[in-house]
Amino acid sequence: MTACPAHRPRLRRLWLLPTARVAGAGGAAGLVLAAGLLAVPWASAGVLVAAVAGVAGYAYRNRARLAVERRLLRALRESAPCCPGDVELPGLEGPVRAESTGDGVTRITAESEHDAVRALGYAMGRDRGFQLDLIRRSGAGRLAEVWGRAAVPADTEYRRLGLAGAARTATERLDRPERELLEAFAEGVNAAYAAQTPFECRFLSYRPRPWRVEDSVLTSLVLFHSLSFNEQAKRAEAVVRRALPGPVADFLLAGAEDPEPPEGLARHRADAGEADLVALDRAVAGSNCWIAPGDGQPLLACDLHLALGLPNVLYEVDLAWPGTRLRGLASPGLPVVLTGTNGRIAWGVTNLTADVLDLVPAGQDLRTRTERIRVRGGKPVDVDVTTDGTMPVSETPLCGEKVAVRWTGHDPRAADLRFGRLARAGDLDEAVAVLDGAHGVALNVLVTDRHRGAHLATGLLPRRPAGTPRTDPAEGHLTGPERPRITDPADGILVSANDAGLPEDTFRIGLDLDPGHRARRIREVLGAAPRHDAAGMRALQHDVAAGLYAAYRDLAVAALPPGDPLRALLAGWDGTASTGSRAFGVLVRLRETLAGRVLAPYLAVCREHDPAFRFPFRTLDRPLLAILRARDPALLPAGTRDVDGFVAACVRAAAGERPKPWGRLNRVGLGHPFASLVPWANPVLGIRPRPQAGMLHTVRTAVPGFGAAGRVVVSPDALLSVELPAGQSGHPLSPHYADRHGRWADLPPSPSRTGRPGCGYALRPPGT
Repeated sequence: MTACPAHRPRLRRLWLLPTARVAGAGGAAGLVLAAGLLAVPWASAGVLVAAVAGVAGYAYRNRARLAVERRLLRALRESAPCCPGDVELPGLEGPVRAESTGDGVTRITAESEHDAVRALGYAMGRDRGFQLDLIRRSGAGRLAEVWGRAAVPADTEYRRLGLAGAARTATERLDRPERELLEAFAEGVNAAYAAQTPFECRFLSYRPRPWRVEDSVLTSLVLFHSLSFNEQAKRAEAVVRRALPGPVADFLLAGAEDPEPPEGLARHRADAGEADLVALDRAVAGSNCWIAPGDGQPLLACDLHLALGLPNVLYEVDLAWPGTRLRGLASPGLPVVLTGTNGRIAWGVTNLTADVLDLVPAGQDLRTRTERIRVRGGKPVDVDVTTDGTMPVSETPLCGEKVAVRWTGHDPRAADLRFGRLARAGDLDEAVAVLDGAHGVALNVLVTDRHRGAHLATGLLPRRPAGTPRTDPAEGHLTGPERPRITDPADGILVSANDAGLPEDTFRIGLDLDPGHRARRIREVLGAAPRHDAAGMRALQHDVAAGLYAAYRDLAVAALPPGDPLRALLAGWDGTASTGSRAFGVLVRLRETLAGRVLAPYLAVCREHDPAFRFPFRTLDRPLLAILRARDPALLPAGTRDVDGFVAACVRAAAGERPKPWGRLNRVGLGHPFASLVPWANPVLGIRPRPQAGMLHTVRTAVPGFGAAGRVVVSPDALLSVELPAGQSGHPLSPHYADRHGRWADLPPSPSRTGRPGCGYALRPPGT
């Protein structure tokens, strides 16, 4: 095997740089014209001169960008991924074998778990080195140091949130097993940083500082923040309850499946309301996960819904040490498999959408410190950070009152990382014991061994007795056994799709849970057969049935007159979010139109209490449909006399002149963070948008910027299927940068690539 695989196939991406495209097109056109005029030598020479002059003129006019292109090109070429050969890795206790084959996953075989984790750190540092640094810089509020002024708002937010301080405290409290694993992981990452500087760091002219245990802890808190920081929802509920009578607020915040409009509701409707009062279909981090009977043992399928980008936000892991083979998906920066198998059990996670934040009146003994944000290429920015004890004080008052943010992420137990002990569990009972003893990020966890399964809530969950108001602060936290769970269901089926799947009879744990359309569809499909296989599980992950929109279809069909082409279009809808469906695009827009026109007038008064108020709740379809089904014109916008006429007008407004296929409206691509700095480089660094089936309320979740960041099907014995929206590597010149996108996106298979070099190398203790 050569020390460095040939780069020729990968360099094709560089032709997507603007100058390369213009020069190539101009040169090719000049040569073709010149060849056609060979019979007239002076004309042929003139064409060539004109072509050269045109390219030269373009280069001169764009000389500033051309200099940046050359810098990017140099950074890419100088950091092009190679097979490293034998590597000395400090801290190793014995030799480790690493093999990277056709899918780009580094398969690691070691003599101990710690050595396997060291090797994982090295592989992850090679594949995703800049991504690791980007996550820790973002969480610490230090991105502007390398990114420039554009990162100051994000840095300001994270400085005020105080994640860096929380990570330091949590690191001091880590138990020894977690600390030792994170130390081993850091040794591997630092060996990768010492061997190669990521191309993004070269382009930005800096070297990442050594990775520390604290950085992995900070990474876990950044993940927790993205999943659970629900300050907007807490503020919105407080404002709604302040601005409207109790029955009206209860109706709009409806937790009941089929609420009834309260008596006198129309009296609280304003003449109009701004359309942006309703924040419809926010991309809330979520996931689908389920367990179902297979042929001989259960199968588990999990697809994690997160922000889409390049590199992918998940990383495939394959580690082996005596007695264990750990495979699955991890979050870069953490040696913890979120969904996968260790050969004895299989597990997966979804966002619990837990109620882990309270807004409490700020006390009198507040402290304010000034932090300085260094800005690349600009003057430093000073940020005042006010705290009430360990709680950050919000810059924005709530209904005129200063409030502090009590979030469980500031508790050291929120980053205990004991969840990672699942890698050593031997059966379901051991797995449950691990989860009962862990705190950490609030998650749904589905776990199964070869015979039994369970669905548990895990994480640091505030103690909120059932029946207490959601606006009341919690007192204390639940112990592991107090957290709700379901074990060994009679039909062998367990489903979690961010819905209310766990019992909350004793303690309430969720806030603004998913309405359950995905979960119901999954149960419907799984319940139709007694046994399932991996192919069927993967097919269900790509299911695009859109049951939420059936109610809006029925309203529209009933309101439109017979013979109306729109009525025929919607009546013939096949019930899916397929790329070719013109009806589905109309229904999506119809729901948006109705939500804005019907609900906004009831929420208009909330802007008097909070000028930035928006209604963010995912349960909005319940009050919206209840008002429409009541068929009372008084409940609809001012001036409405005919309910059907109002709905029909909304349908026509949603359809526009000519309904477009859903694939035209739902085009999903992947962008690199550099697109915000050098947008012209996105053709090289990104994956162009393509039509995608599915949306937020279908099992197959795929919308611009958000979707399934990884799809996995596993049994307790083995990893059966993995799909990623991009490749394993974060380097655009790697053959594994975007090679897995096609299967994830359901694109037609491309011709198989033959002769792709693999990469096998050894990691050895220094001096051996």
